[in-house]
Amino acid sequence: MNPIELTTTQMANAIASGALDPVSAVEAAFERIDARESQVHAWAHLDRDNALAEAKAMAAERKAGNLRGPLHGVPVGIKDVFHARDMPTLANSRTMDGSLRYPDSGVAAALRKAGAIILGKCTTVEFAGMGVPPASTNPWNSAHTGGGSSSGSGVAVGARMIPVAIGTQTGGSNIRPAAYNGVAGLKPSYGALSRKGMLPVAWSLDHPGLIARAAEDLELVFTALAKIRPAPVTPPGTWRIGVLRGFFSEKSSPDMAASFEAALGKLSASGMDVVEVPLPALFAAHRSIHHLIMSTEMAVYHAPRIAEHRDTMTERHRLMAEAFALVPAGYYLQALRAKRLLQQAMAALFADVHVLAMPTTPDTAPLGLETTGDASFQVAWSLTGFPTTTIASGLASNGLPVGLQFAGAPGTDLLVIKAAMAAEAVLGRLTLPD
Repeated sequence: MNPIELTTTQMANAIASGALDPVSAVEAAFERIDARESQVHAWAHLDRDNALAEAKAMAAERKAGNLRGPLHGVPVGIKDVFHARDMPTLANSRTMDGSLRYPDSGVAAALRKAGAIILGKCTTVEFAGMGVPPASTNPWNSAHTGGGSSSGSGVAVGARMIPVAIGTQTGGSNIRPAAYNGVAGLKPSYGALSRKGMLPVAWSLDHPGLIARAAEDLELVFTALAKIRPAPVTPPGTWRIGVLRGFFSEKSSPDMAASFEAALGKLSASGMDVVEVPLPALFAAHRSIHHLIMSTEMAVYHAPRIAEHRDTMTERHRLMAEAFALVPAGYYLQALRAKRLLQQAMAALFADVHVLAMPTTPDTAPLGLETTGDASFQVAWSLTGFPTTTIASGLASNGLPVGLQFAGAPGTDLLVIKAAMAAEAVLGRLTLPD
């Protein structure tokens, strides 16, 4: 059994049964990191000594018949905007003090309570969207981006370094890198996972999220980390999938459109009921609404940083913060009102379907590292706070992964995950070639 080939669920079960011990799991993860990190650049910080010490302690606990939680001994990574004890929080910014240490963030504490072993911090775009991207590359083709701003989280899972990682999404920063790297992702309902100890981008839009090998992993990890443990969900006898076209069809590349239609065809042939659902008129304004809210809140958070660290900030970070500070307060307030109206209009789309389906991204991961890709297919769900998942639905003609995205009504996180699991059972998972 090679631990790097296991999903989170498989690894957790193997450790619980005694077929795999936590030390072997952590050592295999570090061996894989050592073999691939120089090509993909997924990590901002590794905490080798503490991770191995924790693994040894958990191995002894397992032998004594004790498990800390459902993720006992599973190695994980967290995006470098979450605080974690004994580790720096740098957020890919020269303005952060690497000598400082902080108590565990809410997500880090929840991971430890569930038994996970945090190997380190995964790379991020500067302040999760306020500046320069990291050097992280796509494990399917290193000439292409691994996405962002949860760059390292997506790349580390996609490169089989770890089976699951924590990312964040304010625009499209969690679901997009999951899709680009050919794995599964969850952006939960707004507020479902703790934001305590997480550096904010925009308080009313920030979502901690999950990136994992398989859709079933999302259920395991989300249930373990959710602030309020969700009640189990029984899948419907027949899935009713609402298809969103319009905006999503117009922006999709020919490759992405063909892949999406092929995936829908397979789901329909498997017995799922696939129907088209029209977008509400207000959807046309969703990107403007999102931009006004996000930019205003970003500017407020970073104003003190400009005053204190102006000379050490990257120019891109400073210019963005200064420009966003010019948004009139009245525009921000109107955007908040429009957001509530859009939430109501979008919630009505689920009256006759279980979930909505669309491509995860307009195209595959772009060439080069200057951009982390197009977030436009995730923005509506970050704005409304509705839960979304992505699974790999195949490979494009350029050999890069494409994704299928599901969205659900507020609070239906487990139902959306179940839909992803059902679709993944039909479409299969991708195997990264070495």
